[in-house]
Amino acid sequence: MPGKTIVIAEDNTIDSKILSSVLTARGYQVITAFDGKAALEILRNQEVDLLITDIMMPGYTGIELLWHAREEKRLPPTLVLTSDKTDETVLATLSGGARDHLKKPVNVPILLAKVAQLLQS
Repeated sequence: MPGKTIVIAEDNTIDSKILSSVLTARGYQVITAFDGKAALEILRNQEVDLLITDIMMPGYTGIELLWHAREEKRLPPTLVLTSDKTDETVLATLSGGARDHLKKPVNVPILLAKVAQLLQS
């Protein structure tokens, strides 16, 4: 699905650069945001095919980002990246509208498979 637009909401600059590089190399258009509020602003102003978000970020957390974007009807298919895969976190993200999760550190082949799957749905 090259050419699709993906927003990465990740406050860790190293993780953000790695994700962006991997996805850009596969032909995706990538926009990065380093906090939840900046990501929401992008979702408000651009057509986005997929959101990849961390949970723990300044501004809005990933969970708050999901809720705000869903409330504004601007939530694309969403993949949540987290090192906290407790039942409570998974439930909160699913309730917020996330479609899938991926544990940090990210396994690149699994990331690419999940991205392709979410872009086809």
